[in-house]
Amino acid sequence: MNKQIITGLLGLCGAAFGAGAQATEVGSAPAHPPMLMAHAGHDHGEAPHAHASGAAASGAAASEMSKAKTSATLTVSGCWIRSMPSPAPSGGYFVIANSASESVHLKSAASPAYGMVMLHQTVHKDGMSRMSAAHSVVIPAGGQLEFKPGAYHAMLEDPIKDHPVGSKIALDFLFDNGEKASAECEIKPANTRTPMPH
Repeated sequence: MNKQIITGLLGLCGAAFGAGAQATEVGSAPAHPPMLMAHAGHDHGEAPHAHASGAAASGAAASEMSKAKTSATLTVSGCWIRSMPSPAPSGGYFVIANSASESVHLKSAASPAYGMVMLHQTVHKDGMSRMSAAHSVVIPAGGQLEFKPGAYHAMLEDPIKDHPVGSKIALDFLFDNGEKASAECEIKPANTRTPMPH
């Protein structure tokens, strides 16, 4: 059990295989060269773990989310969440596809199962990786973007209750065009290293 938790923490913190989110044409299969990464901490764009302001932003996003219309051109697939023991945050991974002729920006994500969901990016520099807040992520026109360990990902904090492995939770995504997309995400074991097939 402790080995699973440690493995999961290492995977969540960027010591997972794969580098960078891959923006690709829909239907193409990009190569994902393996790369082992170390983790050097993360920040949220300001002071580390400045969650009070993050919670306010999360509330504003939820209000915007409730007014957004469901997109006909944006879809989310292969969503899974790494199960982590409280109070450690969980990582969320998925693929967003955009069949529209214009790119869009993912602004935020929210879930009724977690008190806070933030978008993060793992940046690699000088042999180290560091997580930082991603306030707007481009989803290319006619393409897709994969959120995966060691790259873009969602950070889910303050679970409303325990989510056992195998259970599913809803995750909603808000875009800058005023549209939203939703996904059902499976809770996977802490030592999971590869996404669900999509």
